[in-house]
Amino acid sequence: MKKIISLLFAFIFMCINVQAKNQKALFGNIIRDSGINNDSISVSIRDAENGKIVYALNDKIMMNPASVQKVITMTAAYNELGEDYKFSTELYSRGNDNYLIKLSGDPYLKYSDLKTLTKRIEIGTKNIFVDDSILDNTIWGEGWQWDDDLNPLMQKFGAYNLDKNLIKIIFTPSKIGEYAQISNPSKYPYVFINNVKTSDSTNVDIKRNPMSQDNTIKFEGTISRQTIINIPSNNIKRYFEIRLTQALEENRIYLKTPFANKKKNPDDIIMSTIEHDLKSALIDILKNSNNMVAETVFKLAGGHRYGETGSAKLGIKMFNDFCKSKNIDYSRINITDGSGVSKNNLLSADFISQFLFVNKNDKVMDFLPHPGEGTLTQRMLPIKESLKAKTGTLAGVSSIAGFLTTKKGHKYAFCIIQNDVKLSDTDKKALEDYIIREAYFKL
Repeated sequence: MKKIISLLFAFIFMCINVQAKNQKALFGNIIRDSGINNDSISVSIRDAENGKIVYALNDKIMMNPASVQKVITMTAAYNELGEDYKFSTELYSRGNDNYLIKLSGDPYLKYSDLKTLTKRIEIGTKNIFVDDSILDNTIWGEGWQWDDDLNPLMQKFGAYNLDKNLIKIIFTPSKIGEYAQISNPSKYPYVFINNVKTSDSTNVDIKRNPMSQDNTIKFEGTISRQTIINIPSNNIKRYFEIRLTQALEENRIYLKTPFANKKKNPDDIIMSTIEHDLKSALIDILKNSNNMVAETVFKLAGGHRYGETGSAKLGIKMFNDFCKSKNIDYSRINITDGSGVSKNNLLSADFISQFLFVNKNDKVMDFLPHPGEGTLTQRMLPIKESLKAKTGTLAGVSSIAGFLTTKKGHKYAFCIIQNDVKLSDTDKKALEDYIIREAYFKL
């Protein structure tokens, strides 16, 4: 009997060993044939039921994860803030013709909201104070690339978030060959060098030298129709104050004194509130990979946990505490922001797949997009119902992480990170899709 049991265990072990070798050969062949440098890719696929690794390649190597980092940072932040959390911008009366606006860092606050908020302010008001203590005044992430300064997906962020921190510039064509007309409805004091001419095609190039001409924007190219271009504000506080002044003046309120920073007092009387839901932000972050919203939420969660002004430093501390509560070892990783934009972020595919496994039942995972949604709009549509994942893209970086239910009905947590500057983004994405597709059919 003992001999039979021993033979049975030996047979099971041999089958498992053969299966592991087959999987290694399967994915190894795919990766080798892709042309990627073998040391530039990290893969971790683990059983979502028991957490066991079914395939790993360079899975412990630290790499830049790009936006897949949002899955882990937003899980911690959402659990800290709570699903009922709201971004609440509030107007208070302080008496003696004084009012105070308490900012919340609301990433969805708009100029129209400011007009609504200020309708309760009476004509003859002497002072309007602003409480911006919700977030610190560091308005760009550590390790972000300075040459992304004009990228509308990389705008600055902070307590003064308004209109997505983007300034709308409108180009209107004139006669063919002549310069297009340019307008700036916000009145933000940019200096424009307009070399855009009217043509039968539209192609506008934007340049700024933040080192020497921070407020000067140069436009070159052509337009054939009215064209709107969004430019990140280089001073979000200044933009907020300009738009607040405009909102007040529309209500016939003309202040003689500038806005001053003061904190809310206990005896201030609430007059009006503008609110937006955290759930909407989570959808925007995980499906559309919104960096500004992710950074804001990350800082807010840090400040919320420790009862202080929100900062990236407190967001990181909050994230580490969350990992500690889940018994996830975070000692080797390095996180410097909430969005994954920083080149200083270092994570392993193993860490991310483990984080996903441990938090597989967390509500945040329900917000991950399926193929056909967000950044997965054009990817892996044939397995739409079997995959939900977050993608990531930076210069030289492509990544994807999430959950896959295979054709056989097995569920896996996975992460693929590629740090290869030579392979094109298209080829890196194609390799990710191929690995996931093969996993779907073969695991």
